[in-house]
Amino acid sequence: MNKALFLILVVLVSACAVNKGTKTIHPYNGGSVGCGNFIVYKLTDDNTEYVSVVLDASSIELEQTQAYAIGIADVVKVTRKKYAGSIASSLCNDVMADKPEELLEEIASEGIVEVRVSEVEIKKAEKKEAYKATIILKNVVFDGVVIDYLRLEDVTVGWLPG
Repeated sequence: MNKALFLILVVLVSACAVNKGTKTIHPYNGGSVGCGNFIVYKLTDDNTEYVSVVLDASSIELEQTQAYAIGIADVVKVTRKKYAGSIASSLCNDVMADKPEELLEEIASEGIVEVRVSEVEIKKAEKKEAYKATIILKNVVFDGVVIDYLRLEDVTVGWLPG
């Protein structure tokens, strides 16, 4: 009986164990910004940090739902940056404000980027008009930091500043 109880306890403790090498974060509760052929940013509330997704939309055919594996698909790059002050006014803007000091830059090594575009928005993109896309990040790994799930809803892309 004691062995069975001990075995159950070991299984329960193992199931609750946390890998201390990674930290699941989700500080990106600020605004979303999009521009270019396909660049999106999701900011923190204080606008000092963002995660960006850059997709080489010119080398793919836009479909309603697409998924890309980071580190395998050459068409997508996910980056995390942190600054000493607000960076929001410098994103997707021709007129660059004084950029604060960059404190951190990490490029994701693995994870999934899912892009969703409605049929109506695809038609806009085909006409070279700005369109809206929803981007979902799943299990995106940076140096010891993981973003388990982050959704950027209806971000306007397909336009160039200026």
